[in-house]
Amino acid sequence: MECKSETCDIEHATCSCSSDAECHDCGCGSGDPISRVVSEWHGAFHDALHEAQVERLKKRIDANFGPTMDKIADAMFETASKVFQSMLVQSESKRELESKLQKIFSETGRR
Repeated sequence: MECKSETCDIEHATCSCSSDAECHDCGCGSGDPISRVVSEWHGAFHDALHEAQVERLKKRIDANFGPTMDKIADAMFETASKVFQSMLVQSESKRELESKLQKIFSETGRR
């Protein structure tokens, strides 16, 4: 029986078919281990190539836009810190209200 709809996940070594047939084409399951290794190395090559491209772009971006990006990062950090601090104050205020309400309800329950 031929596998008509197969799904393969080489990273997690899973392979499934919509029929009873075994998957052989994707390199997982009981297929050819050499094909699987070649496929993994092919993927690793492309991952490494992408990382090398990113590293080179990072250097150029930092060289050209670094000081501006540092100013932006400082402004963003300053603003985010203020927002976070206000969230803490707001949270504390809510806790105070909850505590007061708890006290009011417990006093009412005793009457």
